[in-house]
Amino acid sequence: MTKIILAGGFGKLGLAIQEGLAATNYEIVGILSGHNHESQYPVWTTRDQITETADIFLDVSTPATVFENAQWAIKHDMAIVIGATGLTEAQVTQLRDQSEHGILIVPNFSLSAVLLMQFAQQAAKYFPDVEIVETHNPKKIDAPSGTAVQTAKLIANERINSAQKTSYGEARGQRVSDIPVHALRLPGYIAQQSVYFGGIDEQLTLTQSTTSRLAFVPGVLRSLAGVEKINDLKIGLDSVL
Repeated sequence: MTKIILAGGFGKLGLAIQEGLAATNYEIVGILSGHNHESQYPVWTTRDQITETADIFLDVSTPATVFENAQWAIKHDMAIVIGATGLTEAQVTQLRDQSEHGILIVPNFSLSAVLLMQFAQQAAKYFPDVEIVETHNPKKIDAPSGTAVQTAKLIANERINSAQKTSYGEARGQRVSDIPVHALRLPGYIAQQSVYFGGIDEQLTLTQSTTSRLAFVPGVLRSLAGVEKINDLKIGLDSVL
């Protein structure tokens, strides 16, 4: 059995992961949470309280804690899967330099989101004019989402022709790698992203949506299997598929 410490295990995604790992070869040996909860697993509210050792540190907590959690896991000789967003470029570089085991940063565990990003990369070669709209529930802290930021970066890397130069005002969203990204926060949504491409007298729209956090569990399992096969830092579920 591969031993897992789960950070953020009592959020909605964390609870889905607990359920999804129950009948697998992954054993949760404890949960790191900002609040104490009754659980079948040991629960620690601070990193100093952790008494178990593990093979992988799986973090789906919050942007405020993810970097310090990763540094702690590195010091304790663990591979790391980060499903929480909020890391800066400088922090990613620092973790890359510090790591001795695999670190996998996953902006989105959804397989459909991974495929959308791959399809968007292909389309960007032919349709350089593009905008991204992402929608999440109001409790999502970061905006735009890590998935939208990663999608914009991948599209920017693939654009062969220059996009149309447009004067963007305040209503044009945040620009990520020179691509407008619009973030909506509405009740009733879990996660949805659309990428809009415009060409001469034609349009292409790619959309994926998630209706339950259980949809993320297959991607979590692939991430856990993948991080054990790498010894450096990689970004994106697609990097280990």
